[in-house]
Amino acid sequence: MTFRTTILRATTALLLAAAALAVPQTGAAQGLVRGHEQQVQRNSHALGLCGGYPGASGFAYRKYLGDTYIQANILPLVADRGDFLAMMFGISVGHYLVMWQRNNSLSLMPTTTALRVVGIASTFFSRDATFSDAVSAAPCVGTDCTGTTTTKTTTAKTENTTGIGAGIGFEFGAIMRHGFSFSLDLMLTATWDDQGFDWLVPIPYGAVMYSW
Repeated sequence: MTFRTTILRATTALLLAAAALAVPQTGAAQGLVRGHEQQVQRNSHALGLCGGYPGASGFAYRKYLGDTYIQANILPLVADRGDFLAMMFGISVGHYLVMWQRNNSLSLMPTTTALRVVGIASTFFSRDATFSDAVSAAPCVGTDCTGTTTTKTTTAKTENTTGIGAGIGFEFGAIMRHGFSFSLDLMLTATWDDQGFDWLVPIPYGAVMYSW
């Protein structure tokens, strides 16, 4: 079993569990309201962290437009005293399809659950100035390499990966009011690198946001 298969199965199990928790029970005693015609969006902005999707990881800002939002993320990375540089940047658009409201304040689950669709476009750029190859200064004759020296040449290695994806998932918590929320989506992802098309595979995507 490959690592991607393990991640995919784990994410699918989490989404199924979230769906089971999100579906309201029958009966007025549960105090649930399906749909969001009675919900009023009181949030305009959100800040938080997101991750899982290639390039679409890091610090996130979200702008709410009623039942739709636009989100941007960025994550700069610097290592080896500046020899390694990387940048992740992504834009996503989400739309809430259905919401369920729980009126039971004693429940451990968030009071609001939303089913949503999400589309993402992202890019990941990296530059490694310490990438090196070992080059023999003099050839060996048989097994006698006495007196030969080896030098290293340092070159800058750059990589650029672009991805697009779309999927569906759930968001829990403060969606229409001020506060924290967390989400989990399964995104069908296509990526391209410097050599062309790379792969097409479902990838989990999660976020924790504070909205106001």
